[in-house]
Amino acid sequence: MSLSRAMAALLGMLLCTALPARAEAPVNFSGTWELDRGRSTFPAGSPSAVGAEMTLVIHHQGEAVRIERRAKVLAMHRTIMETYYTDGRETSNPTMRGDSITSRSQWDGTALVTKRSGQSRQMETTDVMRLSDDGAVLTIDSTIRRGQEAPLSSRLVFVKK
Repeated sequence: MSLSRAMAALLGMLLCTALPARAEAPVNFSGTWELDRGRSTFPAGSPSAVGAEMTLVIHHQGEAVRIERRAKVLAMHRTIMETYYTDGRETSNPTMRGDSITSRSQWDGTALVTKRSGQSRQMETTDVMRLSDDGAVLTIDSTIRRGQEAPLSSRLVFVKK
């Protein structure tokens, strides 16, 4: 083998090993999660503060996180399907009120941060979703901003069923 061919082969191997391997998600949120009202905090006056029940069914595979959100407030039942991508890709999902909201998600360590904005009411929301070390508790910390109003914060705590 000539020296130039050997150098080319060596350079090719070095380049291949220098390329980053496709990283696995730091955590996987898959499962059925039930809202723990006792450990959750809601913004004052929100409908969630008056006896809401919520279940999340999450299918997390690769970069796709699909969430079936089942909510019951008083006698009203609602189910919506949402899809997020952990690579920062923009998505559009329905809200419980029937509007649509634009979202982008990305990893911050082991937390999935989703920034959402809606056309109506100039609303921006940031959700930070985390799993406990044992994988039994899912926490979603949310900050909601509407125009010039003071931001509202909430923490939803879910336990794995």
